[in-house]
Amino acid sequence: MTLLELCVSVGILTVMSFFAAPSLIQARNNYQLDQVTRQVAANTQWTRVKAISRSRDCRVRIVSNTSYVMECLDPVWITDQTITLPSGYQISANASPNFHKRGNAVLAATLTISDSHGHFKQVVINITGRVRVQ
Repeated sequence: MTLLELCVSVGILTVMSFFAAPSLIQARNNYQLDQVTRQVAANTQWTRVKAISRSRDCRVRIVSNTSYVMECLDPVWITDQTITLPSGYQISANASPNFHKRGNAVLAATLTISDSHGHFKQVVINITGRVRVQ
């Protein structure tokens, strides 16, 4: 391979990297948002399982736009775990997912997780207690 061929090859790779970098960055951001959302959904599902196994009401409550708590009623609300979202992510809710001892939810609720780029995903809890990611 001559020096000229090597320079052309490096030039082609540089141009390809230049055009591929934005899509790779966007894919990484989407993956991270999906990962944070699925973790929130898993914690919400775990709260439902705790409500069933402990035979008492449990809920997920938003404390701030970057953290939430999982707590159970015994006879007052006792915090089991406080979770803070990674830097750059925020959480909001239209209602607090509150699970009865049979696993059903008091109200349907939607938790919205957003990133610093304005993208968002939602964790939807219906009245039967089903937790899913949208």
